[in-house]
Amino acid sequence: MGAEASLQHAHGELEKKDGRVTGCIAVDDDGKYVRYNAKKGVVVAAGGRALNYKMLEALQPHTLRVIGRNRSMPGAHGDGIKACLWVGAKMDETHASMKFDRCALRPDQPNGPKTAQSGDVGMFWMASQPWLKVNADGKRFINESGTYEAILHADEYNKGHCHYTIFDSNWVKYAQQFKMHGCSRLYPFENGADPNISWQVFQEKYFPVLLEKGFLMKADTIEELAEKLHLPVDAFKATVERYNGFVKNGNDLDYGKEPFRLTPVNQGPFYGAKNTGDILCTMDGIVIDTNMNAINTEGNAIPGLYVIGNDNGAYFANTYPNLSTGMACGRTVTFGRHVGKYLAKL
Repeated sequence: MGAEASLQHAHGELEKKDGRVTGCIAVDDDGKYVRYNAKKGVVVAAGGRALNYKMLEALQPHTLRVIGRNRSMPGAHGDGIKACLWVGAKMDETHASMKFDRCALRPDQPNGPKTAQSGDVGMFWMASQPWLKVNADGKRFINESGTYEAILHADEYNKGHCHYTIFDSNWVKYAQQFKMHGCSRLYPFENGADPNISWQVFQEKYFPVLLEKGFLMKADTIEELAEKLHLPVDAFKATVERYNGFVKNGNDLDYGKEPFRLTPVNQGPFYGAKNTGDILCTMDGIVIDTNMNAINTEGNAIPGLYVIGNDNGAYFANTYPNLSTGMACGRTVTFGRHVGKYLAKL
């Protein structure tokens, strides 16, 4: 439709004249500044700020305590958000990131920004399944049937800001019994749609790598598994025995987990992984109106400035409600289409 794409440019700053955003200045691969003038408006979609650890420390220090892996897009350094702030836009006052409980660490490996930046971690996709979870004291601490991020909020108060996922050799059968939905599901959905990652792929592709690199432990006995995970043997053994009793009676007396998600840990070999947060993106950004028009600190729209994707706010707060699959992706696609149609009519 006559659009021209200019790739490999780093965002610089927005230009504003008489209260209206009129364009932007970017930097090309040669370090030269390029000015783009906008007739109808500038749409900012720079991917959020999940790779900007200084911004995370300033606005979401709790997030840094519970991450070990960062899967953000390469350009997510907050440049778009900062450019909007510099021309008077308002940012969300409550802050949130999309975090999953799928980072696997070695038993002696700490979590935190340094580990996330190193990239020397494992992807343990099936950690979001409601297996038995324990803390560093070998004790259960949560109803494992909650949302992906719920357990990470609990990890804010756990030793080492982490938890341990425990399951046995019958995990394939139990994963089907769990009837999980969303991206954590390992079996085809009722309508025949494939899951993001099937149990076969995880078993054949991920298991060997995780075991080889020390991100997943395998043991013939519960005591041996505790030792490999650096958990107190007696306390861990007692936790497993109590949990197996709940499974047998179909009644979780400690946390009330649904009976169909209570599965025993009694058939060796046994498996365990140390888990912490896996951040995908930030979701706090510039406050917008219903046409994606950025709002200033007085509550008024800034003419010529529109914000979409992980750079816009006014949608999520505090957490990512992953009970609704694809909410962030769907919001991004929908809002992007809306602002395109809106600007085309101007």
